[in-house]
Amino acid sequence: MKIVVIGSINMDYVLHVANLPKKGETITALNYHISPGGKGANQAVAAKRLGADVLMIGALGNDSAGLDLCNRLDKEGIDVSGILFTDTATGNAMITVDEKGSNTIVVFPGANAKLEKTWVGNFREEIKKADCVIIQLEIPMETVAASIAIARSYGTRVILNPAPAKEIPLEIYRNVDIITPNETELAKLTGTEDINRGAKILMDRGVQEVVVTLGDKGSYYLSNERELIVKPVKVNAIDSTAAGDSFNAALAVGLNEKLDMEASLQFSNIVGALTTTKIGAQNSLPYRDEVDRFKK
Repeated sequence: MKIVVIGSINMDYVLHVANLPKKGETITALNYHISPGGKGANQAVAAKRLGADVLMIGALGNDSAGLDLCNRLDKEGIDVSGILFTDTATGNAMITVDEKGSNTIVVFPGANAKLEKTWVGNFREEIKKADCVIIQLEIPMETVAASIAIARSYGTRVILNPAPAKEIPLEIYRNVDIITPNETELAKLTGTEDINRGAKILMDRGVQEVVVTLGDKGSYYLSNERELIVKPVKVNAIDSTAAGDSFNAALAVGLNEKLDMEASLQFSNIVGALTTTKIGAQNSLPYRDEVDRFKK
């Protein structure tokens, strides 16, 4: 199973607090740590740990953080030949996590903004041979559009995780097989908090299938053929960072293992839930044997 992930690679700086700060409020953190992150890199690591052969296409700075992040991906067994090194600082994210596992995230794009469509074009053959391409919105929209168009030209399945939510050109929607917003992203993209109505709006824009992640309420699916609500998995959640990323990776793995959509979503719910039981982004991503043990 070959998956190409095109997207961001960041270093995460995480503060643990009792409660998320309010506007203008200064609070004291209970703990602090640094860990590898970025939606693209998180999804690449998650897919690899679940059993996929993964190529990561992204951009890093020629700095210590960039070299460290590349080495970490390489040690995971991910193909890092798709990583572009630039003179711009490596992207980073400032993450605040409260005692209930909720978080706020501020991202500095850095080198991620330098990932141009011409660089992605160098990997056409890899995209052609892939079973799936996963892409997010922490890289330039022009690069997102071009990458998806390349995948579409070869008939490679495209999963778009529209995070962070922003205006998306219609041409992108029309080339996407599956779009995977969470509730907040769906509302921002469609202007409605009604899950079914929002999903229908995305399909009207040209998307083939819509999966909405609902956190501790499970997940929702809509296509022209069926509608599904898949129940959540109960765990002791302490940090929701990267749960959405691992869900997306698991969805790609499940579908490429020829599971039907309902079984793929059940698998993805488990992977996302297990991610919340540990602190950090990539540090919290489960291995396949952990998932299989949980299922049993």
